[in-house]
Amino acid sequence: MEQWITDHVAEAYRAPDANVWTGRTTTPAQGAQYWYQNVVLQDWAKGPLAGANFGIVGYACEEGVRRNQGRLGAAAGAKSVRERIARMAWHHDRKIVVDYGDVVCVGEGMEAAQAQLSLMVSMMIDAGQMPIVLGGGHDLAYGHFSGIRAVTRGTELGIINLDAHFDLRPVTDRPNSGTPFNQILQENAVSYLALGIQQQANTTELFAIAEKHGVEYVLAQQCQTDQLPAVIETLDHFLDRHDHIYLSIDLDGFSSAYAPGVSAPSPYGFSPAFVVAVLNYLLASGKVISVDLAEMNPVFDVDGSTARLAAGLVDRVVAA
Repeated sequence: MEQWITDHVAEAYRAPDANVWTGRTTTPAQGAQYWYQNVVLQDWAKGPLAGANFGIVGYACEEGVRRNQGRLGAAAGAKSVRERIARMAWHHDRKIVVDYGDVVCVGEGMEAAQAQLSLMVSMMIDAGQMPIVLGGGHDLAYGHFSGIRAVTRGTELGIINLDAHFDLRPVTDRPNSGTPFNQILQENAVSYLALGIQQQANTTELFAIAEKHGVEYVLAQQCQTDQLPAVIETLDHFLDRHDHIYLSIDLDGFSSAYAPGVSAPSPYGFSPAFVVAVLNYLLASGKVISVDLAEMNPVFDVDGSTARLAAGLVDRVVAA
């Protein structure tokens, strides 16, 4: 299996698509007013762009969602988010954002896609860039973490996941979108904090696995703006113990009132105000080394609301 993955990693890549980066026409005198006019497109064959601050890579893979019996459509998630980002006003002078294209899943080759993502993430961080990974199933977390770990050995690395689910399912047949953090914790000495856990979406087995691995978590009902001081205190304790933070935001952690376009929607969950407050706080710490947005599913989106939400979070990351 390992040799098969090695042989197919190069196939799991697609160069950036200029047709996605379009928007409102402006006059030359106005300069570059929108994201689509500022983002640099670079084929990964050339490697990381020297001097860039952020690197966007899409994870165009839903094989993990299929294996997890979820509803399909997340493979097109990165494209839908890019289309919304492209049309947003640009307020990030002196920052260079590069779109490096997509990791793709060839057939059922999720593991090769994860390996390609790991390679791209590690090289971006090594080049001094913050990766922003757009998914795609949350199985992206395994490849994403592997890339971060490759360049942060010898440091204290922590994971903060904003999600309705632990994603700690045991691997009984093949890994899927519900297993990535179990895989990570089985293979690495790393701390994991989950915000937004919904009890009705996680079995007693998953809570037991969380306890076994010392996973810290905050339940969804406690993730409200009026309870931010308590959440910030939890974040402070976690930040104090770590040199670097891998931040993952699963869009299904939001209430479906804000994010209907996900693989596993729920009426209970985050408000955008809560997540933006947490995001701002974490980014201000200077410890966030890489970020992803998972489970964007445009097939079930309503008027592009979920894609707009995700695009706004990307803009917030770059602003901070």
